[in-house]
Amino acid sequence: MSTTFNVWRYTALGAGIIYGAYHRYSLESSHAKKEYTKRWNHEEKLIQQAKDEYAKLKEPKTTTQSAPTSIISGSINWEDPNLDLGKALDSVLAQLD
Repeated sequence: MSTTFNVWRYTALGAGIIYGAYHRYSLESSHAKKEYTKRWNHEEKLIQQAKDEYAKLKEPKTTTQSAPTSIISGSINWEDPNLDLGKALDSVLAQLD
């Protein structure tokens, strides 16, 4: 074989090795970016779920008028300005039954 043919053959072999290494590096980096994005989105989803659950736990309880709370205690505060007289009388009648 001629010297020129050997030079071209080893040059092609070296170029192939270099291209293969570069191609593998680019595939690994794109895969790593996809995995990072997937993990990031999953963590964001978990954080949002945690925030929603926390908001459910910490949302202010809706308070009803004083008549139902006074029924529980057994007495009605007749001086309360938010007292619903109809509900208070209904609750007193319901307790009698």
